[in-house]
Amino acid sequence: MITRLQYAVAAMALLGTAACASPSGSDAGSAATAGAPACINPTRIQKQEILSDTQIRFEMDNGDVWVNTLKRECNGLKFEGGFSWDVRGTEVCANQQMITVLNAGNTCMLGTFAKAAAPA
Repeated sequence: MITRLQYAVAAMALLGTAACASPSGSDAGSAATAGAPACINPTRIQKQEILSDTQIRFEMDNGDVWVNTLKRECNGLKFEGGFSWDVRGTEVCANQQMITVLNAGNTCMLGTFAKAAAPA
């Protein structure tokens, strides 16, 4: 299921136009850096894990790990174990991307990205 989702995300990312800007050459920026929102490139996601109804963990192909804390609790996200998103452009940005919980159909807004420790 995740492989199919990653493929769909990669395909959608190639079709759209840029939705937000991130610092040049990085997978994610700091919200404090020049006021720009933090963004990640979904085509570089190697693994994602739904930690709870409020947090999603993304492991990138360069080893970076980012945790997104959703703006509000997204009912059913952990239970359903997946989500879909319509990515426009090559980035998914904090506080700008909606996700839809698989099977349940609930829509939720991503929140901020925070850099996390890489897995051991």
